[in-house]
Amino acid sequence: MQDNDGPAPTSFPRPPNLLDGSRTSLRQILWALVVALTLPAVLIAAAGFRSGYRAERDTSDRRLQETARALSLSLDREIEKNELVLRVLALSPAIAQGDFAAFHRQAREAGLASQSRIALIDMDGKVLLNTGATYGAPLPDNWRESVLRKIQEAHKAQLSDLHADPITGRPLITIDLPVVIDAKVAYILSAAIGPETFQRIIADQRVDRDWNAAVLDGSGRIVARSRSPAEYVGRLANPVIRDASAMSREGNVQSVTLDGISVRAYFSRSPAYGWTFVVSVPVTELAASFKRSLFWLFILAGCILLGVLLAAILSRLIAKPVDRLVAGAQALGTGREVTGTTTRVLEFDTIQKALADAASDIRTQARHREEALAGIAESEARLRLALHACHLGSWEYTPATGAFEASPQCRAHFGRGPDGPFSYDDLIAAIHPEDRARQAEAVARALDIRSALEVEFRVAWPGHGERWIRISGRVRSGPAAGLSLVGVSQDITEQRLADERQALLLHELNHRVKNTLATVQSVASMTRRAAEQGDEGAWDAFERRLQGLAKTHDLLTATQWQGALLEEVLRSELDPYQDAMRQRIRLRGPRVNLQPSAVLALGLAIHELATNATKYGSLTLPEGRVSVMWAVALSLSPPVLIVEWVESGGPPVAPPRRQGFGTRLIQRGLAQQLGGEIKLDFQPEGIRCVITFPVKAVLADPAPAEESTERYAS
Repeated sequence: MQDNDGPAPTSFPRPPNLLDGSRTSLRQILWALVVALTLPAVLIAAAGFRSGYRAERDTSDRRLQETARALSLSLDREIEKNELVLRVLALSPAIAQGDFAAFHRQAREAGLASQSRIALIDMDGKVLLNTGATYGAPLPDNWRESVLRKIQEAHKAQLSDLHADPITGRPLITIDLPVVIDAKVAYILSAAIGPETFQRIIADQRVDRDWNAAVLDGSGRIVARSRSPAEYVGRLANPVIRDASAMSREGNVQSVTLDGISVRAYFSRSPAYGWTFVVSVPVTELAASFKRSLFWLFILAGCILLGVLLAAILSRLIAKPVDRLVAGAQALGTGREVTGTTTRVLEFDTIQKALADAASDIRTQARHREEALAGIAESEARLRLALHACHLGSWEYTPATGAFEASPQCRAHFGRGPDGPFSYDDLIAAIHPEDRARQAEAVARALDIRSALEVEFRVAWPGHGERWIRISGRVRSGPAAGLSLVGVSQDITEQRLADERQALLLHELNHRVKNTLATVQSVASMTRRAAEQGDEGAWDAFERRLQGLAKTHDLLTATQWQGALLEEVLRSELDPYQDAMRQRIRLRGPRVNLQPSAVLALGLAIHELATNATKYGSLTLPEGRVSVMWAVALSLSPPVLIVEWVESGGPPVAPPRRQGFGTRLIQRGLAQQLGGEIKLDFQPEGIRCVITFPVKAVLADPAPAEESTERYAS
């Protein structure tokens, strides 16, 4: 285009009539636009409301299913709590010694619900004692011979379905646990639990009065129910629910309650005991969400109709100014004077003014073009400088001709010199064989859909190993050679290595934080229970436990979480109680390096033992002593680490009447997390605690030093 500084012509030759074949008016187009906008809006709105209803229904299903699952877990915890009480009682020395009167007192103080009873039965079916009766009172023999025989054969606890007591006729659930003495089942410890215990679980959830929650035993019989429990406890649940829970561990079905209400029932079966928790919601309540969605759909339809009416009015207001603008354009095309009559529409008036200014704009375009070319040259210089500063290589590839051009930096990225031959085939040959398909696919996709090219692959440098290269580019159209790809290359090897290191560190940090939070959550949960049971010092003890856990974390931080020495863990917890001569607390054992998880659990256990010793044990008196010894027994199968805590010189010790909070915390932290075994012996001269761990669960070094095989603990 040439610059023309002469005066603009005042008239133009008449162009050919381009409107001879036109058959569609602007009004028709505007109406078509209204329909095109309205119809999809209506369809999208209907689909949206339908999707919203389904999403609301799915959300409600998930929420109710999660509620049933959570309640099923609460049911498991309640049964597990009663079974745990029996397991603790089964370890009572009074049973082995035949002191059933003492065991009768222990069983009555075991902490079960007030209406629950514990019985001790010998293998001939004779009931030796029952907490529901005075010790020594005559008791009927046990009538469940098949259950006793099954326990004797299986050597594990059994949970019964709901059944009626043959004496009182009262519905009961029993948990039977074998008492093993000298590797033989000597007695059966049985707990009879009334449905009131499970009824309380439902009552604690405050189920909506229109809903129904129920607990089903393994045979599908109702054990507890939120609505009319007195009428329905003991009856079989609806067959639909029984069949569904038998086929699947959890889900929901359409059903009818025993009192004739049509509901959607959400159930979750316990994986541990086979019992089922069911939450039923009336169908009428679930249908309310559909009615709400339908109401708002009608509201939207009314709004859309109102919008169509307004669009019709606006289309009329648009069409008139366009007619005036067309008349002005026709006048300009025929060389007639264009009048400046306003269309009363700002945009159309702007177009009229633009027609008048078009000539002067054309003259200025040539000047702007020259300025733009100069700017492009300067921009290219800056681009070359930026590529050099960022160590980026530039390249261009034309698939039709196979031509390939690369800058020296790009050649260097592929291990080539700046002057040697370097074709597109040479580039492909330098790519790692496993990455060539990905590179070819990315290039083909970019050429096919005219998209940006982004691909990373490995390159084999002669004599320098592998490097990671990132290729970025775009498709460019050319009139002669057709399509071509242009872009840059970048060596990202160091970045990839840094990303891998960061991902590894984040994964390790996430794993360790989860373990620590799980420990804190367990301590907080047990502290809350102790506080709810009236222990005024529970929260202070919780704070001290967290401080002890923090000290253990400091040990692990000092070793970058690679573990810690057992002796250092013990000193960290016990040094505050040591005397100046370091004789009050004695530590003896080989050098043992513990895993981080074992450091946290053992540190918490030692903290509890030390706290108990300062409150009630040997550390309450100046002459009291504590001896901690440990050893690794590799000769056992499997090998174990043994830690022994022995107190002496303190006040006389008597066995506790019930298991304390600290003991439960130790058992949960050690037995559950590390698979350890804890034995507590309450001798009059002092407490003795022996803790045994599997070596593979606690030792950071799988092959401990030779001196660690010496056994120090008794």
